[in-house]
Amino acid sequence: MKVRANRLYELRRSRNLTQTAVAYQLNISLSRVSAYENGDNIPCNILVAFAVFYGVSIDYILCISDCKTSGLGSSLHLAEQKLLDMYRSLTPDAKLLIDSMVSGYDFQIKK
Repeated sequence: MKVRANRLYELRRSRNLTQTAVAYQLNISLSRVSAYENGDNIPCNILVAFAVFYGVSIDYILCISDCKTSGLGSSLHLAEQKLLDMYRSLTPDAKLLIDSMVSGYDFQIKK
């Protein structure tokens, strides 16, 4: 699918990520990330991976909509979205560390 190039570039830059970091997280080559950002056609499975990684809708990436979310993430506050974005950009080992810390924490709801 043809993507308006600047959407992927804007998403990456807004999160202060390098093309190398995106390539690593999506398990694709650096040259492919560059090509997609420059308007090359993106296979559907890679398009979905970009949408999940950036937390935006496919419609947003394809410039069908200017709404970044499909409704699922629209209830997140800005701080929550930033935490989610930061988590998504972690290495797999760092994610494991965070996951183990969170699962071991005893969450108590304060009333």
